[in-house]
Amino acid sequence: MLKRDISTVNVLIAAAGGMIGSGWLFSPFISAQIAGSNALISWVIAAFFMLFIALPLCELGTMFPVSGGLANYPTYTHGKEVGFLFGWTTWLSYLVMTPIEIQAILQYGSHFVPALIVHDSTTFKLSGVGYIAAVGIMFFVVVINTFGIKFLAECNKYTSLIKFILPSCAIVGLIYTAPSFTNVHIHLSDKQSWQQIFSALSLGGVAFAFTGFQNGLILAGEVKNPQRNIPIAILGAVLVGFVLYFMLQLSFIVAMPAKYLAHGWQALTFPGDSGPLVGLTLLVGLGIVAALLMFDAAFSPFGTTLVYTAATSRILYGMAENKHLPPIFLRENKYKIPHITLYANFLVGILSFLPFPGWQKMVAFLSSASILSYGAGPMCLLALRKLQPNRQRPFKLSGALVISHIAFFVCNLMLYWCGFSTLWKLCIALLVGLVISLLYQRKSIFASGSSLYWFVFYMASMLVLSYLGTFGGIGVLQFPQDVVVMLPFSILMLHLSQRCLDQKSYDLNYTPVNLGATKAET
Repeated sequence: MLKRDISTVNVLIAAAGGMIGSGWLFSPFISAQIAGSNALISWVIAAFFMLFIALPLCELGTMFPVSGGLANYPTYTHGKEVGFLFGWTTWLSYLVMTPIEIQAILQYGSHFVPALIVHDSTTFKLSGVGYIAAVGIMFFVVVINTFGIKFLAECNKYTSLIKFILPSCAIVGLIYTAPSFTNVHIHLSDKQSWQQIFSALSLGGVAFAFTGFQNGLILAGEVKNPQRNIPIAILGAVLVGFVLYFMLQLSFIVAMPAKYLAHGWQALTFPGDSGPLVGLTLLVGLGIVAALLMFDAAFSPFGTTLVYTAATSRILYGMAENKHLPPIFLRENKYKIPHITLYANFLVGILSFLPFPGWQKMVAFLSSASILSYGAGPMCLLALRKLQPNRQRPFKLSGALVISHIAFFVCNLMLYWCGFSTLWKLCIALLVGLVISLLYQRKSIFASGSSLYWFVFYMASMLVLSYLGTFGGIGVLQFPQDVVVMLPFSILMLHLSQRCLDQKSYDLNYTPVNLGATKAET
């Protein structure tokens, strides 16, 4: 059993600090390119959505404070196959995070070593030298993670403080130098504006920026007093992240010199935009702030990489605990760290640069996988209210039925807004996971339970709706008809998920030892 060594402050910082990685370095620029100053609305909508998504996770996280967090819950309620697929999705989203952060480090580092990055017509991607550097950084992070979660949490506490301070300096500096707020033009009267807002939310890195709030949940098996600390970490991280990112977006918009907006936000380009925040601070004469940002462009993503490498290894550990993977992934070193999972993730992670060259393409895929995994929260909360209505809930969510339906609805909306070109890749990744699961269990898909058929129907329906929509599809479903269609679809899918519950799976896969250990150790 993993050791509970993470304090209240450390788990909040792990969750909030996990949100301050490479997102703040690129999202304000990419979101502004997609939606202009309307990108500010994207951040407000995303924060509102994430609060609804986080609330069910607070109840689940305190009921089951186990390592792997969200990756475990569907196994308890819907059986091994669906549990594996949601765990697989969560693992994929976290696995891609480390390459994303390292891509950011090297892309900003190309200001000093241009050989690290190759710029083609659409994106910045790693050169051969950059790929070797990326592998070296990733291996170094794995080695640090083998020395114990307490050591990692303490290191992250101090690195996260710097991660908050330096972006705050950029916000103050950019707003101070802005001649006025004339660049801010919020216009919401036409369909195209709303499509751009929703695209920025899913493809501009807005939803991606909030991904880190799950870290408190993923590390729940090593948190002291999880009944109190997990809700603090989850909700606190969402609120802290929103304030910082909204202000970064505002400062970027107001400080952009008007001459670079002559052809509109969609055509925005300026000197140094491979590292957009540093490039902008140099344009407006903030040399000292630019130097600090260059330091933080390596520091913030590296700190986030440390946390996500730990969290990703716990997801595999949790999947092995649920017998989705071989027991070799349960092995721990003398520091009580699941070191086999660390090195397994390293080997897969170094291949992640190949199918998704460039920061934005990796972020688009990660966002879709993360959003899909969020849907497990409301689904499992309602399921456990049926399966275990009398179980003690240290944090019991009021209005769970309504909040769960809203949370599932907004998850489906954000998944739809990721676009067809991203969703079909996610479906291929899920198909690969399904094949692996069935082969490991030596089981035919026809011998699987109804919950797996529900999941396949759900994802196939999402893919069809995406194909019919305007986000990379053929445009049969226009805004706002697509949003209207998504509401009954979400209600139906959530209702069907509750018809496929597996009491036997809950009894077999959930062991009260976890909560017993929590009480003894806290």
